[in-house]
Amino acid sequence: MSTTIEAQRVYDELTWLRQTVETLTQKVGGLAAEQKKPTLSTTHVHIARMQGVKGGEPVIRRKGVTVQTIVVLTQHGLTPAQIVEEYEGILTLAEVHDALGYYYDHPGEIEQYIAENQAALERV
Repeated sequence: MSTTIEAQRVYDELTWLRQTVETLTQKVGGLAAEQKKPTLSTTHVHIARMQGVKGGEPVIRRKGVTVQTIVVLTQHGLTPAQIVEEYEGILTLAEVHDALGYYYDHPGEIEQYIAENQAALERV
């Protein structure tokens, strides 16, 4: 299970880095401030959606960890406290619980992201 968690963490970090590089490239390329994509707020204080970041998936604010990642980790048997330990110094227990709360409010949406991600992994 630790290998699965580490692989997911690497995937999340690489995705975040790719999107950060894309964002910086756009800014350096002269992207006007008024063209900047706004954060779309949710009713969950720790969760945000940003157009163009992680495909618009809901993420933990300023952390880049998707709600999908938290849900998959719990589906693999990790408790919220164990997830915080795995992301030591990155996530708080409140953020993990809020991500799960978002999932319970929007299960179809998150399950769709999980299914798409699984299908992409199977193609590779």
